[in-house]
Amino acid sequence: MGSFQRSGKILPVFSIGYKWADNSGNGITFAKLNAGSVYLGRAARGNQCRGKPLSHQRTLERSVGCEGIGLHTGQRVSMTLKPAPVHSGVVFQRLDLPGTPLIEARPAHVVDTQNATTVAKDGTSVRTIEHLMSALAGTGVDNVQVDLTGPEVPILDGSAAPFVELLRRAGLRRQFAPKTFLKVRQPITVEMGTRSLRIVPSERLKVIYTMCFDHPLLGEQTVAMQLTRERYARDVAPSRTYGFLRDLDLLARLGLAKGGSLENALVIGEEGVLNGPLRFPDELVRHKILDLLGDLYLLGKPLVGTIIAHGAGHKLHVRLVHRIQEHLGLEPEPLSLSASVVEQWVSPLLPGTASLKAAVI
Repeated sequence: MGSFQRSGKILPVFSIGYKWADNSGNGITFAKLNAGSVYLGRAARGNQCRGKPLSHQRTLERSVGCEGIGLHTGQRVSMTLKPAPVHSGVVFQRLDLPGTPLIEARPAHVVDTQNATTVAKDGTSVRTIEHLMSALAGTGVDNVQVDLTGPEVPILDGSAAPFVELLRRAGLRRQFAPKTFLKVRQPITVEMGTRSLRIVPSERLKVIYTMCFDHPLLGEQTVAMQLTRERYARDVAPSRTYGFLRDLDLLARLGLAKGGSLENALVIGEEGVLNGPLRFPDELVRHKILDLLGDLYLLGKPLVGTIIAHGAGHKLHVRLVHRIQEHLGLEPEPLSLSASVVEQWVSPLLPGTASLKAAVI
C-alpha cells in the first residue's frame, strides 16, 4: 500500500473497509469492534446487543433484459442482466461467440478509452460499458453477469436511466458476504496536459467536475454534488451522452458512432443543441460524472472520497483507476491482523446509528 510520511508517522494512502452480515440460523451475526481486535458475536433476534447489523454484497433478484443498438458498432444487440455469486463482480459474457467467453470488468482488462471504455480478454472484447457500469455503481449492485449477443453494450437513450430502470425491475437481493469499500487516506492526482483528476479524503462520495467547452453557448461549467443512490438516479443517470456536429466527420473516419442518432445522443451545432430540450441546464457535465462513476467501478468496490475533475475523460478516469490499483496492490491481504496499516470501516444498516471505525490493527 502506498504511504505518506508526516510527523514521523507512516500514513497509508488507502484503507480497505469491510461490511459484514450473516443472517443465518436463529440469530444475527455481527461484526463487533474492540480496541486492537475484531471478532464475531451472535445475538438472538429481538434481543438487545452491542453489535450492529452491517451492509453486505448485493446481486439481482431475477434476470432482466433489453435490446438496442451499439453506439459505435451500429450492431443490434440483446443484453440480459443475471444474478451472480458473491465476489463475482461484473462479468460480461459474449453469447454470440464460440465457447461464450467471459470478460471480467477489471482495470487490467481495459484496452481502449477512445470515446468509450472497452474491456477485452483473450482477444474477445466488449465496448461502451461505462453507462451500464455507472448504473451498477449508482444503485449498489456488486455482482452481476451481463450476457450479450454482440460486441457492445446497447446505448438505449444515451443515458444510464434505462439501466437503472432495468435494475429496479430486477430487484436487488442481499448476499451473505462482506461488502468492501475503499476509503481515500491521502490525495491522489493524475494529469494530462491541462486536464486533471484528483481524489482527496472525505467522509462521503462527492464529485466536483468542471468542463471547458469550446463552444460559445456552453463555455465553462461546473457541477458539484454528494452522491447517494437516490441522487444518482434523479440527478446523474438521466444525463445523456453528447457529441458536436463539427466532429461527426472525424468520428466517421475513425469508424465510431455508427449507431449514433438524435434518439440516443445529444448533438450540439453552432446554434445550440439540435435535439433539445436538455434534461438539465448542465446535462453535459452531469454525463461526465456518469461516465466517471462507471469507469471508477472497474475497481469493483465503491470509493469514499471527494473527486475533483477538470477537463477529464475516459482516459484520465482509467488512469486514476490504475493509480488506485497500484496502491491496492501494495495492500496486505484482506482481514490480515499482522498489518498495522489496515482499518476496518463499518456502517450499520440501522438508521440513525453512527458508523464505527475499528482501532488500527
